[in-house]
Order: sequence, then structure tokens, then C-alpha cells
Amino acid sequence: MSALFNLFYLYDPWAFHFIRMSLVAGVIAVLWLAYKWYKKQINQVIIPADSLFVCAALVLVSVIPILINGTAEFGVLSMYIKLLVIFILGIAIYNLFYLQQEKSLFIRDIKIGIVAQSIMGVLALTGIPFLVSIALGTNASAILPQFTGSEQEYRLYNITSSAFFQLSAFYLMLLHFLLAYAEKQAKLQGIYVFLMLCIGLISGRTFLLLSVFSLVLYFKRDYILPIILFGILIFILAINYQSSLYIEHALEPLINLIYGSDRPASKFIGISTGLSSSTDTLMQKHLFMPSLKQLMIGDGLYYNLNGKGYYGGSDSGFIRQALYGGIGYIAVCFVVTAYFVKRIADNWFNGSWKFILSSLLLLSLLNVKADTYAYPGIMFIFLMFISLFGGQGKQIVRKNHV
Repeated sequence: MSALFNLFYLYDPWAFHFIRMSLVAGVIAVLWLAYKWYKKQINQVIIPADSLFVCAALVLVSVIPILINGTAEFGVLSMYIKLLVIFILGIAIYNLFYLQQEKSLFIRDIKIGIVAQSIMGVLALTGIPFLVSIALGTNASAILPQFTGSEQEYRLYNITSSAFFQLSAFYLMLLHFLLAYAEKQAKLQGIYVFLMLCIGLISGRTFLLLSVFSLVLYFKRDYILPIILFGILIFILAINYQSSLYIEHALEPLINLIYGSDRPASKFIGISTGLSSSTDTLMQKHLFMPSLKQLMIGDGLYYNLNGKGYYGGSDSGFIRQALYGGIGYIAVCFVVTAYFVKRIADNWFNGSWKFILSSLLLLSLLNVKADTYAYPGIMFIFLMFISLFGGQGKQIVRKNHV
């Protein structure tokens, strides 16, 4: 049962495009926890007071750019209020399933989710109609279905509502966490490394490129075979099946490395002059220097006034945060992110600075491309959730007296 709640909460699939399963799982957990408390079936619950304070403070600080600039931008406030609500639901799930258990139960549930997503992704890629329908049915109706039938449809073959970059960031940080856990606590079987690489590749090219950092940093001899097998797999695909729209898109960095700019241009991707077409687009269109005024206090805008697209037209997290509230607001988002990373390190890895610094480096690299600092996607929800597993920080403990 805990594995099912874990899957629904962390991956947040949509049911029939409109019911968010993270909210459904969270509300059921709250009701179930209340019932067990009433029946005296649980002894205590723990509330992370300092983490809730950090989330609430982020909401309040996000009001400042609106007040300074006199805008009516409620998009950022709604994002962080949603973040706070989902975190509270996660606290209920933690107290219901994991508080009285070993951390190994959570790791087991995570591995079950990896296997489930791998099976879905691989079988959907084979074109089995009902599995493709299930995968597509778990995505948001307003945005992602526009990619159905395109060269990027394969990225929808996950049981999740998450958009492409955020899903890739989630798998990257999940891999990073599991490798760090394997170094400190227990062996990570090679099959899970292989499956993570496969579903990470399905999620996006960001994972393909940055996962190398985590694998090198936490390298073990046990990982040699799955890495070699994955390498052989992607090289065979890149060399023999590059005419496939899915493979051309997913393995574009590798194909560019093998063939360079001599290969024929694709009508979907074209010829990349750099690592990948998305990297070229990032460098040419989304990275620019805001004005001095914007760097100081921002413009108090996150979305365009017409509600279409991001203010400033950039996908970069640093640019978005600067345009909204200036350098100071970037610093606030970073501090909130660093807080939860530090809490994870304290609770799981005895305060390992190796984990802290490497995680913040990855998150900073990700934030160059799109929002990751304190952004309420499934990656950051994951970080917040695993920060609960331990006794570090200010906690309110409520005993259930018989």
C-alpha cells in the first residue's frame, strides 16, 4: 500500500487528465491518519515546524516584488501555496507509512516505482495501444497532449503529470540520491542503475547529460556492467536507428558526437551547432542580462499579462527569478533549496558535504535551463518529502495518549 501512495504522490499522475493523484493520495492519507489517530492505532505524529516555516516564509517573501512593483502577479504566490499544501499532504503520508518504519521501506517503494515506470516506458515504446493510452492519459490535458504524435511523444510514456524538463530533473535527483544512499547505507543493485538510465533517457536529454556527473561522483565497480550495457544500447540505437524520430530526438547529443554536422538535417530538429538543439536555443534565446533595475528589484512579473508564456520570454530559472524579484529573490529561492538539501544530508547522510555541494551544483546547472530553485515540480516535492526522514530540525511531536 505504501508503494502505491508513494507512486501517486511523488509522480503525481493525472487520472482522466483532470484528477491530480498527489492530491487524492494526500487527502486519503490525511483522512486515514486521522482515523488511526482516533482509534489509537498510532502513537504519535511529527510535524516539521522549521520546514513549514521556510515554506510559509517563501510565500510571504514572494509578495514583496508584487508590492514594490505594484503588479497583480499571483502566479508565483499560487505556485508556492500549492507547494505548501502538497508538502503538508506529504507529511501525512510520511506519518502514516514511514514514521515507525526503517528508511529501507521508502527505498523499497522507490525501487517499485522505478520498475513500474520502466515497464510502462518500454512497453509503450513498443506501441502497445492500451499502454500508450494509459501513459498519455496521465498527463495534463492543457499542455502535454500537443506533443502526442510528435517526435517527442516518447517523453510522455511515464505515469506522471510532470512536464519534460521537470521529469528529467526528478529522475536526475532521484538517481543522485540513490547513489549517495548506496555509498553510505546499502548496495544499489545494478538492475536499478540500468533501469534508471533507461527511464531517465525517456524523460529527456538533460538527464542523459548530467547523470554522468552523479555516476562518476558515486562510482562503484557494481555499476560498470549496467553502464556498459546502457552505453551499448544507446550506441546501437544511435548508429542503426537514428532515422526514428524518437531516437533522433532522445539521442541527439550522442548522434551529433558520432556524426557531427555532416549528417542530413531533420525536419524536426535540424542540425545542431552545439551539444543539442535545445542547448542552442537556450544559449541563443533564453539567456540574456536583465536591466540594472530588474537585477535590483525585478519587475514583479512571472507570466505575461495576457497569460501566455513567461514574462521576458525566457525558460531560464535564473532569468525568471531575476525578472520577478531581482538578485535578492534568486538568493531567497536558493536558500530555500539549500535548506532542504541540507536537511536531507543531515537525515540520510550524516550531514555529508559531498552530497550537499554536489546536489546544489546539479540544481544550479538545472536552474540555468529552467526553474529548479524552490520550484513546485515533482523534483522539489521529492526533495522536500525525503527531508522528513529523520530527527534533525525543529519538530513538533504529538503523542497519542491512550
